[in-house]
Amino acid sequence: MTRAALAPIVAPIVVLGLALIVALGGCHEKQAVTAAPPPLRPEAEPVTTAKTTVQKDCDPVDADHEGKSLSFDERSIPEGNRLAEQGKAKLRTAQSAEVTRVVREDMITQAVTDFITALRADPYNVEATYSLAAAYATIGRYQCTINLLTRLLQLRPHPSKRADVEAHLDKLLGRKQVLDSDFAEMRRDDRFRALIQKMCEGTNDPNCVYGAQRENRER
Repeated sequence: MTRAALAPIVAPIVVLGLALIVALGGCHEKQAVTAAPPPLRPEAEPVTTAKTTVQKDCDPVDADHEGKSLSFDERSIPEGNRLAEQGKAKLRTAQSAEVTRVVREDMITQAVTDFITALRADPYNVEATYSLAAAYATIGRYQCTINLLTRLLQLRPHPSKRADVEAHLDKLLGRKQVLDSDFAEMRRDDRFRALIQKMCEGTNDPNCVYGAQRENRER
């Protein structure tokens, strides 16, 4: 086909192409430019004030009722010992002057959990019984402390536990050593003093009642 013959066909296509370009150009010129989104900035965290929750104290227990004894194979003595030592380490961390109040409360909570679990594994674990009493004393759950110290007295007559119980009572009563400071806040509690009197029955130590004579003079 000759150039002259193609001319009638090509000319309309060229015109249509130019018109399309012009049309697109016009649309492009009229298109609004979308503004860039604002930069993302983290929102400030709300300031919360730590609230001290007062935990419910324990109900008194019957000191004359020891409960059902567990056989040796019903207990997990190694696990009880491990958890008791683990809890003691956390309690020592809580007592450090270098930790914050939040860390202290968290460590005491963890220690209490360890001691409770230890006593589930072995209800006759003297260390867990005494240390849990001390932990409760530091957070003001005094009846819980009384219950556990009562339990300690129930363990005292058992030949396999007597020496261990007496060693812990020495610490509590300040016999030949400094008084256990964990119980300092409750030493004037009448329930505590009555229990100490029971601990001192049958002893010949005039200062058995955690220096009660000295405390009476201070009043």
